[in-house]
Amino acid sequence: MHLSTTLALAAAAAAVVSAQTGALGTPAVQPSGNATTTGGGWVNPLIIKGYKFFDSVTGAEFRIKGISYSPRANTGKNFNAESIDWATDENEPVWRPQLAQLKALGVNTVRLYAVDPTKSHDKFMCEVSKLGMYVFVGMSAVCPGCYIADAEAPGCYTPEMFTRAQMIYNAFAVYDNVIGFSVGNENNLGKLIEKSAPCVKALIRDVRAYGDKCAGSLRQVPIGLDNADIDTPTHPRASWLGYYDCLKNNDENTRAEWIGFNPYVECDPKTHLSFADSKGLQKLVGDYKKSGYSRPIVFGEYGCIDITNTIDDIEQQRTFLDAKWMNEEPEMTEYVAGGNAFEYSVEKANLIDKTASPPFAKKDAGRYGIGYFTPDNCDHETVPCVYKKYPEFDNLAKSYAGTKPSTITKDTFKPARSTVMSCPADFPTVALPPTPKVPILGCSVAQPVCGTSISNKHKVTNTDEATTAPKKKLVAGASGGSGTGGNSTASATESSATSTSLAVASMVFTAALVAFA
Repeated sequence: MHLSTTLALAAAAAAVVSAQTGALGTPAVQPSGNATTTGGGWVNPLIIKGYKFFDSVTGAEFRIKGISYSPRANTGKNFNAESIDWATDENEPVWRPQLAQLKALGVNTVRLYAVDPTKSHDKFMCEVSKLGMYVFVGMSAVCPGCYIADAEAPGCYTPEMFTRAQMIYNAFAVYDNVIGFSVGNENNLGKLIEKSAPCVKALIRDVRAYGDKCAGSLRQVPIGLDNADIDTPTHPRASWLGYYDCLKNNDENTRAEWIGFNPYVECDPKTHLSFADSKGLQKLVGDYKKSGYSRPIVFGEYGCIDITNTIDDIEQQRTFLDAKWMNEEPEMTEYVAGGNAFEYSVEKANLIDKTASPPFAKKDAGRYGIGYFTPDNCDHETVPCVYKKYPEFDNLAKSYAGTKPSTITKDTFKPARSTVMSCPADFPTVALPPTPKVPILGCSVAQPVCGTSISNKHKVTNTDEATTAPKKKLVAGASGGSGTGGNSTASATESSATSTSLAVASMVFTAALVAFA
């Protein structure tokens, strides 16, 4: 079945069920630094104040010490697949063995690029939360209709993409350890560069509006995007910040709540021994400062490999001193909220030399992993993949562990900038594409259980606010990931309309996501 047809059926099915139960267009229920877990399970939700993240309960500043995570095997049926969802319950045999390594690395954030909203993620989200980790969730994927296309607006924004975004929001906003949703990764690397930007901005608008609609039963998770770090005379960094921060149609929802950049600018591990030595980072932070951008900037990816540094016969080993600088140097902490090192494991499919075998010791423009999988024929199925660390793994762990904790709190923090940026002249002035005419899905009221704690108990918005959500009778119920199973809890009566509509949409939508593989 063609994806557009599948999504149309999914949306239509959701609309019929929602209309019959009263869920469509209204909330499912009536409105009424350092990770801290509750009851050995869910971490406290994070909120944004100004350009920093804070623990909504303790008030401590949260500095992002993250890793990009896509544990692709060295061979097998998924070798060339770009959008496998490795965090599902059914992929537990793949991700569970990696938990010890993630813990040893000392990360507090994991970035997921592509997820399948029809599958449950309760187990993964719970286990990483127990380790004090938050998750950035990507809303796009490499499949038809699953991303903002490299085309001029409005053709770059498909109805399928908005339906997918709603489903992902429903599936993941129930988890207290989701730090943010990213509507796209490096859309600005396409041939048309800025031409598709209105579609990205329109998707941000529509997902934020959907989050507003669901505020009665779901935490409002901050919506942002991840850009390639393009800095040219035609499109300097300030233009990218300005376009995604400026108001369109006087609508606050057209502004990203955080912006990610993927900068690979610190490329001299031998002589750059302090932040003052890094001309690339100095220039980057200077550009951020001049822009006046007043919301969080995140390094969606970082870790330049265009280097010469051999350790234990492994070439291009990064020192990751920048991982410490970004969370400790005052000039950086004022303008960057932290970042996700790229990446957890070598993806052999991305290597230039496809004949290379573990440990992939030679320099390669496609080798970013801080570790690798062995043996060479491992496929995560018939032949298990065993993770081995590179020396740079320990370098990153040392930087994260050695970073001085922030002493800033939500109450003591007084943002130094708050101005909304103007739309830049070098970007399209065309109107944003309209919201696609697809049914608006009902809002989940699932409350996943982790250890002895329950998620989604509070309505925590993107601003300096935390209030108690409507009370619900907790019984064994639908999974936040799929609405059809798992170890979550939900209201037996209040969630029936939403869970049914999402379940119907999920069953029809599943066929479309076969394109992931």
